[in-house]
Amino acid sequence: MIGLDHIQLAIPREGEAACRAFWGDLVGLAELEKPRTLRQRGGCWFRLDGAELHLGVEERFSPAKKAHPGFRVDEIEGLASRLSEGGHAITWDATIPGRKRFFTEDPFGNRLEFLG
Repeated sequence: MIGLDHIQLAIPREGEAACRAFWGDLVGLAELEKPRTLRQRGGCWFRLDGAELHLGVEERFSPAKKAHPGFRVDEIEGLASRLSEGGHAITWDATIPGRKRFFTEDPFGNRLEFLG
């Protein structure tokens, strides 16, 4: 069996405050304390349901425009409203029958998918 432990997305140096505002305040994830041995690298971690989201500093940062994580959420309309009100463009997509989903970007331009 293979399970998911964590997802890592790249962020630019000094992007932690924007991550906390987006992932913590808007999306509603709880931040995890990084192990002491990794703190000097920067970035931050958040708790997902059964896994973790790691946001790691990449010195030559370039946002992921095609590759993306897909996050399963319970209240997809509420999340879409919060993100939209927070200034993040929401693009609903109905190309997968029976799946309610939208795409958006994090503060750094990384593509994200949310599914209800």
